[in-house]
Amino acid sequence: MDATHRYTAPDAVARYRSLALLAGGDFLVAGVVLAYTLGSYAGYGGFVQVFRSYLVGFFFCTGIAVGSLAWLSLGHMTGGAWALTSRRLFEAATRTLPFCLVLFIPVVVSLFVHEGGRSLYEWTDAARVAGDEALKHKQPYLNIPFFVVRGVIYFAAWFFLANLLNRWSAEQDTTGDPRLRRKMQDISGVVILVVGLTATFAAFDWGMSLEPHWFSTIYGLIVLSGWGLSALAFVITVATFLRHHEPMNDAYQPLHFHDWGKLLLTLV
Repeated sequence: MDATHRYTAPDAVARYRSLALLAGGDFLVAGVVLAYTLGSYAGYGGFVQVFRSYLVGFFFCTGIAVGSLAWLSLGHMTGGAWALTSRRLFEAATRTLPFCLVLFIPVVVSLFVHEGGRSLYEWTDAARVAGDEALKHKQPYLNIPFFVVRGVIYFAAWFFLANLLNRWSAEQDTTGDPRLRRKMQDISGVVILVVGLTATFAAFDWGMSLEPHWFSTIYGLIVLSGWGLSALAFVITVATFLRHHEPMNDAYQPLHFHDWGKLLLTLV
């Protein structure tokens, strides 16, 4: 496929996309109702349980986008057939980061929801903080304004770096300038470092602070590995689908799937 050819997704993609949106909407409504009902019945607080369940989905969706950014930069640094053939899929996944930022809004809303003496994040309850020395000690970090600011910073960093790599990649397709490959390779080291740090702190904020009395120095690495696993599994699934349609049926060969599978096993 030459650089001037604009790829058009198979018609089946539009069909499955419509079905996915419809199914997603139905499951969202059913999930909210079920989580609220079970949460109320179990005494956890209906809306608190809704947000707790939502947080799992938010983690998963954001993990695919951020994990794809990590794989994309790793591919630029190392090269290889696995990176070349999967690059467009990882780039497409990183372009969902603005939507992930929108998905962050309900997480922010959850910070203000207190029901029956329960909260999604214990440190948002002023009464609990006042009676807990550990929470008082962590309050300079675990407070609502700083939590929101950090979240915005994470997404801003991810979006900026993803946009940079996507823009240079598209420019390379148009101009064929070999210097762009070197630029993407050079900045990818910075991307890996930034993603590693921001994803670690995002894991601390969104996940580990659910239990503010518990901590783990390896928690961030575990979450980042999970995000990388989710992103790679997602790309393999999409590539498997595209392999049965023109023109990608000639691009994706068994060798590529073997390479992706080996990488996948390193994270399992």
